[in-house]
Amino acid sequence: MRRKPAGVVAGVLVAVAALVGALLGVPGAGAATPGYYPPNLTHLGAARQAIVVTSTSWSTSYATLRTYDKGADGIWRAKWGPLPARIGTRGFSPAAQRLQNTYTTPAGTFTLTHAFGAYSDPGTAMPYRKSDSNDWWPYDPRDPRTYNVYQYSRVAGAAWRTTWAERLWSYYSQYRYAVVVNYNMPSGLYSSGGQWFARYPADTRKGGGIFLHVNGTGGTAGCVSLEYTNMRAVLRWLDPAKAPRIVMGPASVITSM
Repeated sequence: MRRKPAGVVAGVLVAVAALVGALLGVPGAGAATPGYYPPNLTHLGAARQAIVVTSTSWSTSYATLRTYDKGADGIWRAKWGPLPARIGTRGFSPAAQRLQNTYTTPAGTFTLTHAFGAYSDPGTAMPYRKSDSNDWWPYDPRDPRTYNVYQYSRVAGAAWRTTWAERLWSYYSQYRYAVVVNYNMPSGLYSSGGQWFARYPADTRKGGGIFLHVNGTGGTAGCVSLEYTNMRAVLRWLDPAKAPRIVMGPASVITSM
C-alpha cells in the first residue's frame, strides 16, 4: 500500500484538530487568537466564566457579546456563538473617565455578583431579586450614601429624590431580566428606616446602574442589552461559584481593559 507523505498526514491532523477546536470554541495550536479570547485578557483573575463585549469603535452603540467557560483542564471554551448586543447610544468610554448622564458604557473589567428582574427567577445560580413597582435605583448626588444603591421601596421622607432615581418598573420590558455590572459600586451597605445606605459611597460623578439586560428599542443609557432569549440563557448560565466577570470595550483595545 502506498503511504502518504508525512507532511500530508501532519497537515490532515492539524486540520482535524483545528476543526474540533473550532467546534469547541478553542483556537487551534499555533493559531493567532483574537484579542477577545480570554487568555489574551488582562484582568480576569480567578474567573472561570467570562462575558466579553466588543465593538468596532468607541462611538458605536452596536456590539458583539461572547461567553466563555474555563474548564478543569484550564482551557477556555466558547459557550455560544457571538451574540448581537447594544451598548450606550454614545458608545464606550474608559471607566476611569466615564461620567454620569453621558450615555456611554464604561469600558473595563467588572465582576458580576447579583441579578434582578420583573420576571421570576429563570433558574439562575446568581442571587436574584424579583423586582416590583417599589424598586428604585437612585443616582442623587445630594445624597451620596444612597448613590447607586438598590432601594427596595420608596419610603416617606427618603433622602434621595425620585427625579434622580430610576424606577425599575418603568422599564419593565428591558428589566424582565438584568444582571448588575459592578461598576462604581458602593460598599458597606446597611438598612435603616426602610432605606439602604452605604458606609463607603460610590463616586457621585461617575454614574451607575450599569446592567446587562433585555434589549429595548435601540442604544442604551450605558448598559449592555441582549435579545430576550439570549439574555435569559446567559442569566441561567451564570454561576457565582465561577466568579464571572464581564470585559467591555472596543475590539482594538480589549486586551488592556
